[in-house]
Amino acid sequence: MTSTIQGAKGGGSQRTPVESPDSLRSIAYFRILDLVSEGEIGGLVNGLQSIYLDETPLANADGSLNFQNVHVETRTGTQDQEEVPGYPAVENEINVGVELKQSTPWVRSLSNTSLSAVRVTIGVPGLSKANTSNGDINGYSVQYKIEVQTDSGAWQLAYTGAITGKTTSKYQRSHRIDLPAAQSGWNVRVTRMTANANSSSIADITTIDSYTEVIDAKLRYPNSALLGISGDAAQFSNIPSRAYDLWGRIIQVPSNYDPLARTYSGVWDGSFKPAWTDNPAWIYYDLSTHPRYGLGHLITAAQVNKWELYRIAQYCDQPVSDGKGGTEPRFTCNVFLQTASDAYKLLSDLASVFRGISFWTGGAITASADMPADPVYAYSAANVIGGQFTYAASTRKTRYTTALVTWNDPSDFYRAKVEYVEDRTGLARYGIQQTTLTAFGCTSQAQAQRAGQWVLLTSRLETDTVTFKVGLDGTIAAPGQIVRITDPARAGKRQGGRIHQATRTVVTVDQAPEQVTVGDRLTVMLSTGVSETQAITAIDGVQLTVAAPGFSVQPEAEAVWVVESDTLAAQTYRVLSVIEDKSSSDISYTITALQHVPGKFAAIDNGAIIQIPPISALPASTQAPPANVQLNGHVVITQGIATNVVTIAWDTAAGATSYQVEWRRNDGEWVSAGRTSGLSVDVEGIYTGTYIARVRAVSPGGVVSLPALSEATDVLGKTGAPPVVATLKATSKVWGIHLEWSFPAGTDDTQRTEVWRSNTPNLQDATKMADLAYPQNSLDIDGLAAGVSFYFWVRLVDKTGNIGAFYPNGAGLPAQSSSSQADYEPVIAGLIGQTELGQQILEGVDLATSDMAGDAGEWAGDSGHFAGTWTLLDAVQDGDRSMAKRVDLVQATVDNTSAAVQQTSQAVVDLNGKVSATWTVKCQVSSDGRIYGAGMGLGVEQQPDGSYQSQALFQADRFAVINTANNNVTAPFVIQNGQTYIRQALIGDGWINNAMIGDYIQSTDYVANQRGWKISKSGNSFEMNGSGGGRLQITNQLIQVFDAAGTLRVRLGIW
Repeated sequence: MTSTIQGAKGGGSQRTPVESPDSLRSIAYFRILDLVSEGEIGGLVNGLQSIYLDETPLANADGSLNFQNVHVETRTGTQDQEEVPGYPAVENEINVGVELKQSTPWVRSLSNTSLSAVRVTIGVPGLSKANTSNGDINGYSVQYKIEVQTDSGAWQLAYTGAITGKTTSKYQRSHRIDLPAAQSGWNVRVTRMTANANSSSIADITTIDSYTEVIDAKLRYPNSALLGISGDAAQFSNIPSRAYDLWGRIIQVPSNYDPLARTYSGVWDGSFKPAWTDNPAWIYYDLSTHPRYGLGHLITAAQVNKWELYRIAQYCDQPVSDGKGGTEPRFTCNVFLQTASDAYKLLSDLASVFRGISFWTGGAITASADMPADPVYAYSAANVIGGQFTYAASTRKTRYTTALVTWNDPSDFYRAKVEYVEDRTGLARYGIQQTTLTAFGCTSQAQAQRAGQWVLLTSRLETDTVTFKVGLDGTIAAPGQIVRITDPARAGKRQGGRIHQATRTVVTVDQAPEQVTVGDRLTVMLSTGVSETQAITAIDGVQLTVAAPGFSVQPEAEAVWVVESDTLAAQTYRVLSVIEDKSSSDISYTITALQHVPGKFAAIDNGAIIQIPPISALPASTQAPPANVQLNGHVVITQGIATNVVTIAWDTAAGATSYQVEWRRNDGEWVSAGRTSGLSVDVEGIYTGTYIARVRAVSPGGVVSLPALSEATDVLGKTGAPPVVATLKATSKVWGIHLEWSFPAGTDDTQRTEVWRSNTPNLQDATKMADLAYPQNSLDIDGLAAGVSFYFWVRLVDKTGNIGAFYPNGAGLPAQSSSSQADYEPVIAGLIGQTELGQQILEGVDLATSDMAGDAGEWAGDSGHFAGTWTLLDAVQDGDRSMAKRVDLVQATVDNTSAAVQQTSQAVVDLNGKVSATWTVKCQVSSDGRIYGAGMGLGVEQQPDGSYQSQALFQADRFAVINTANNNVTAPFVIQNGQTYIRQALIGDGWINNAMIGDYIQSTDYVANQRGWKISKSGNSFEMNGSGGGRLQITNQLIQVFDAAGTLRVRLGIW
């Protein structure tokens, strides 16, 4: 079928929109020069594979490049290295990435006055305009300008331009703007002059991509390791981040040391060679001795104990398990020090890598590490002053069971990671006790694990600290060294002493060890200064024989010996400090040492089980009580004076070293008779009554037994109560009361004096305020307000608990803190003068000097005639001390006459006990060689006892409070010439030494001849009206009494 179309219009061709080709193409290059380290360094570890741009290596292992057209220049930091070509300036590019709009110019401040120019990079992500009628896409144009403001002056046009054309991709354009000389800096402003289209048909977004600070220079950077990288920026959206895998500083290492193989050949002669190493001991030595960035400008290499560092370095290099089937050095240190730091803190941080400490001894810096070592000396009761060892244990909360250790992961660009470490044995005993630590310079997960294990095992196993005093033996052991200690009080047996005489094979000791068998170990201190241990082969009383050839040298008489066995070993301790006691005329040293468990090292490195040898033959938890406790009363006559005595005796208890004794009379309170190592005590001055005693045995470890009781025993003794004191007197003093009393004869058995006080004279209201041991006979009660009154009583209590009568009998002794203004004035003035605020008020104004005259910014005039203002801003932060201070001074001077006003604000915080905040204003006039001043101040300060005192102080010849009403000036309160003038006053309580009434004084309810009272100076009279009627009038010549009706009833005098 054929269809016919009728009436159709003729057709035409459709137009295709035309897009203009891109006419804008930018090629940007980046050029970066990084200062990576102090020189000289070992350089890149693996060439271009060790350079990372945006965390992507520049080159792959097969040599292929991940980035094209990138050029690298390296300088290892030698003294005479060449300049890096292509870097004629020092540049610092800062990314911005903000959109530039016509309504909001982009402004940036530049404060570095060393800059030569700034380079601003402007970009467009795309630039085009679509014809809305035919769809064609053409180019577009955006105009902008760049201005510079110097030292806050006027804006100056530096560049005007436009980006014109078409682009569908990122296009950038950079403009270098030379900067004029400046005193404080510049502001750079970029303004878009073309309005934002805000249309979907126009792509005209403009951005400030970055700006670069430029300092024109051509530098070699001697002793500075550099890495210069440049290339096509099209491969990056921003300035690429950089990371480098480097062999660090080349430092001094022993001449017989191979730092890569970590081996030492032969005997070291003490000389060094330059090489790279990550051994923390030699990094410690480098920072201690290098003259440029270390302590070498303050100390010499001879003042660093390199021989101890050599021993520590070998321990650091020993291979241990890395936890992944391989081995690694025990300790390495890979750290990037970027800022100056306190020298002692940094050396301590470095020493912490090898679990060490840093200290000064013998004129040298010495490091000591917690690592396996033999004891260097032995201490026992024989060579310790008084045979006394004092122990202290760590608290439960410091016995950590889990640790979070922060370390740096090299596989993740050395980002900080946290390693969890736990001590399962400790968890079972103490529960979760967590600590956190940062492993300094640690880049190994296994090393971080070992660091955590060391903290946990040390806190659980090494809990005891011992302190003891010695003579010249204190010069032998140094901090960090290991010593043996045989304490008979803790061991339960005497296992050490001094040698009586000796050969190399037979040692005669001062007393035979209480526990010794063949095969036990005998340690003696030799004249060479070292200890030596040999196995015992024969025992004959005090003679101990060892196998030939015996000791390396013959032991000397009086040398120290120690016997150890598998069932009773000496304790080992690591010395923490040795302090000379300069308060005594005798030479003595106090040694403090921490418990040392050598088995922990194998547990840390290899997970070995820790075996702790027994150190005591005493039972650890129980102590048997003594037996057969008896009481016996008798009389002892001394120099003709009879004294009643009770003797308490008992039988020895197995394993006990001392006994606690108590007694009581007639079911009274238990009274302690003290602690003794004997088997009896005497209680003197007893009273008649029934007595019971109880005794507890105490083991060397401090375990106390149950008490053993005696039978109740009747004892004859004194009768009656203790006497009363002979006298009691009170003396007033500033803010306090001084009490003093005396004892009558026959009070030798007095135990204490009780002091009671009350606000009333009634003894029933009194409370006990002090128990003072006999024969103390005075008491100072301080901290009272002025004029406070109390009543006091004292009584005596004897050693048997009998209580005497109070003195005085009846009303108490009245006493009052001083109410005399004359007593307080010098004390208060002295206290004010001791405060920071008081000293600031009393000091004169710190005047400006004449050489400051003529300063156009602050002063006018010359050295003889000048005026001006001056402001000092001072802020100091040093360790635990922070101080901020502001001083504002206004001064005018003509010849020798000056006038000045100074305002000072100061805040100080010092954790050693100095905390204050003060504000002062001082006015001063100097004329004819005399100084006239006035000032005031507010302040809060910490006192020596730790409390805080706030105060407001004024210095002036006249201090007044004035008021103005209707142009009339009144002064209701004035202090002038040491006198106070008060127009009207309402006073609650007052203490007045002397009062002078100018006209009259009267009661508030006074009505003449009706009520109240009045004393009149002008009338020379006294009038008193009673509440029940009647009145009394007294003049200098007459006394008159009137009844309630006003009738005169009595008249006496002259009339």
